Amino acid sequence: MSEKSIFSILSRWEDEINATILKSNSIGIALYNLDGELLFANDYIKKLFKESKENFINPTFDTLVSIQSSHLMVFEGYITLGDYSSLNTSIWGQVYRKENKLLVIGGIDAEQCIENNKKLHQLNREILDLQRDLIRKRNTLENTLEQLNAANEELKEINSTKDKFFSIIAHDLKNPFNSLLGFSEMLISNAGKYSHEKIEYFARLMYDSAKNAYNLLENLLDWAKLQRGELKPDFVKVSPCEIIEIIKQESEPYAKSKNIDLQAKDHYTDYVSADKEMLKTVLRNLVNNSLKFTYKGGFVIIQTELIENYVQFTVSDNGIGIPSKYLDRLFEIDCGLSQAGTKKEKGTGLGLVLCKEFVDKLGGKIWAESEEGKGSDFKFIIPLRE
Repeated sequence: MSEKSIFSILSRWEDEINATILKSNSIGIALYNLDGELLFANDYIKKLFKESKENFINPTFDTLVSIQSSHLMVFEGYITLGDYSSLNTSIWGQVYRKENKLLVIGGIDAEQCIENNKKLHQLNREILDLQRDLIRKRNTLENTLEQLNAANEELKEINSTKDKFFSIIAHDLKNPFNSLLGFSEMLISNAGKYSHEKIEYFARLMYDSAKNAYNLLENLLDWAKLQRGELKPDFVKVSPCEIIEIIKQESEPYAKSKNIDLQAKDHYTDYVSADKEMLKTVLRNLVNNSLKFTYKGGFVIIQTELIENYVQFTVSDNGIGIPSKYLDRLFEIDCGLSQAGTKKEKGTGLGLVLCKEFVDKLGGKIWAESEEGKGSDFKFIIPLRE
């Protein structure tokens, strides 16, 4: 179809086309006189710049006026409109000069639109990549913060453990040796003057101090091995009845010295897979702890029972009991509970901590139930193994 035929057809739609162009948001129309006065501008042009010839940035309005041409169209190409100091826009346009007037018609070039869309698409991809990268970095940062918090808590626990460790060494380990040195010095200086009963009394005090120091040192060495990961359980077939009988015989002299009834009730008579020495250490510490805090004429009972797939050991007493505020942290090194026994016995400060460490190594759980003035039940379970 020829250009003449097309114009002939379009002329029938002149009113509709004109109305559309005047209201278009895609095509701009502006009519100026040669002095730069704006005679008409549709909505599209009004959105791009103010009604001033100064809004022609490239080419300028004066350049368009000065172009010499024998054709009505004096310019075709990109026209930049706007303001140097703010946002400006480029459109593809044609400028016609006729009857001392300039007609500017322009809009977004199709290729320009496609290119802009490509740039927007690429920009969106870059923004998405940036968002993903920021999310990854945020997650990494959150994980790092969690690790730092965990490390900080671990460091606090290590410092607390270290402080407790040195406190025990500086205080509890020193006291027995002070007693040993004091009593031995008195014996050396006055052995000839003391009666046999007096010497035996001092010897008993020295023995008690030495035994307390030895127990403390043994606990310290075991605890230190645990911290270094050197103490690992050796699971063998163990009879709880035999272990309890050994501990009962070891603890009987202490129980008799305080006139405490030490009993064993074996409700579970089969075998269990455990580390024999660890199990002995746990029971020894719990029994000694109960004897220490039980008054003359009281009782301490060791018993076992089968509960589902676990063997439960219980050491019960009718001693002084434990304040409820300490029960949840009783097996932690920084528990804060410090009490002398009913005969002013000193503790090692690590006995219950070791109990928990060893029970954990055996795959079990330990806890205490107590009421002040009515006694305590120390319980721990270990799983049955083939």
